[in-house]
Amino acid sequence: MADPLDELLLDADEVDRAQLAQALKGILGIDQKSGRVVLKPGFNDLDTKHKVLAFLLGAKVAHLLGVAETEAVAPKELEKQTGMPHGTVAPKLGQLMDDKLIAKTPQGGYHVAPHQVGRASDAIRRDVS
Repeated sequence: MADPLDELLLDADEVDRAQLAQALKGILGIDQKSGRVVLKPGFNDLDTKHKVLAFLLGAKVAHLLGVAETEAVAPKELEKQTGMPHGTVAPKLGQLMDDKLIAKTPQGGYHVAPHQVGRASDAIRRDVS
């Protein structure tokens, strides 16, 4: 007889790839050779907070696809890749941390942890709608 508690077992690092793809479609893509996040026209339709979040989700996708070594992004790299100034990026990272949509690594990089992907994807979809 199967243990009824087996239904509660899951992989905490697993993410809903379909949900992630749907949230980012038309907003960004991933260069298959370099793993670089490539901004698409829909990126400009997001407010600045969700631009930062979408970029970090893109970095997660690149890592999940195995074309990027890490999913963590340093603030300076985020600024460079998005063209947003430090005075915009830094406060948005703080807001996203307060909203518990992103996490910070001990080395100072930012990423979307597996347990945050669903809420982060939903936030992007709400902003686009």
